[in-house]
Amino acid sequence: MTTKLKIIPTYYFGKDVVNHHLANELKHHHIKKVLLTYGGGSIKRNNLYNEILAAAKKAKVQVIEHGGIEPNPRDIGIEQAALKCRKNKVNLIIAAGGGSVIDASKIIGILANNPQYKSAWEYILDNSKVTKPSIPLFSITTLAATGSENNAGSVITNSKTHYKQSASTPSATPIVCFEDPKYTMTLSFWQMSCGIFDIFSHLLEQFYDPIMTFDWTKEYILANMRECYKSALKFVKNNNDYDAHSNLLWTSSWSLNGLASFNTTGGDWTTHRLEHAVSGLWDVEHGAGLALITPVYLDVMCKHSKLFRDRSLEVAQNVFGVNTLSAFFIKLKTFIKLLKLPVKFTDFKQIKKVSDQDIAWLVKHFAKNNKSKNSAKLANTIFNKLRK
Repeated sequence: MTTKLKIIPTYYFGKDVVNHHLANELKHHHIKKVLLTYGGGSIKRNNLYNEILAAAKKAKVQVIEHGGIEPNPRDIGIEQAALKCRKNKVNLIIAAGGGSVIDASKIIGILANNPQYKSAWEYILDNSKVTKPSIPLFSITTLAATGSENNAGSVITNSKTHYKQSASTPSATPIVCFEDPKYTMTLSFWQMSCGIFDIFSHLLEQFYDPIMTFDWTKEYILANMRECYKSALKFVKNNNDYDAHSNLLWTSSWSLNGLASFNTTGGDWTTHRLEHAVSGLWDVEHGAGLALITPVYLDVMCKHSKLFRDRSLEVAQNVFGVNTLSAFFIKLKTFIKLLKLPVKFTDFKQIKKVSDQDIAWLVKHFAKNNKSKNSAKLANTIFNKLRK
């Protein structure tokens, strides 16, 4: 199999990289006007907002703002931002936040330059009609989680149907990325925990690729999984451990950039598709949803698949330091409990109870995005296990 690596952005990593390098990068790329995108306002509380404005002023760049991007970004806000880009003729987007802000900003950049799309969801359903590259994107990552700053993909939710789906266009990959661990140190334990399991899940799901024969790729994933796990334990012990935050942030960016799927089909992403149904319906945090589903899905698959049993044993030995499947599941569930993440649906504050109608909707959502023969049966089994 021939593998073509995706674009890898210019990176600035470490303390005060925004103060030291953002203005110069704006000048280098001849930027005159930017759209600054962000979420609920945490960048104003941690002073990143002021640092960005100061850099823009130094580079003589006008800033147009678009805040309020949701944790599971919706199509309507994305469309409004794309219109704002066109109206103001911006020539760069700065996405300051976590993966949701970066995901949304990628689609904003695509829609702004491709007005043939009448909606964000039209793009999600068919990205083949993209004729012009995205508006260039800088990312300033404030959460170790999705790795969205280092790839072309985006996931959004349809406001009307609650369906959640992904799309990818190479030109939407950020061209410059800034990562300063001091911003992740201002997050809550819950936010960090959700992000940590998101990182772990990305690596884990790629490890179950059916044709992974390239030893380099396998060792790359295992090394990153070990680092994620080790740094997560350090974080749990001391939430202000700077080295733990640094290693988690860096591992996040290198977990979904093409290297962990080098010379493979890309991995088994069933857990993500199952989770998209859950967060589409109830708007739960993505990483927490992955933690909810992963042990149950792996348990079901290990009962029927030698590949899953063999790969799980490799993770058990190389990441958790145990030698049996039963010990692997104990370690995985203990890890999730240490992070204080959910193990059943009603552990989420958004979910009071789960009806038969809810299960039917979840199964339908999953089956629509997963065309395999037994997809509905698999989803029904897993979702019913999670409501017990």
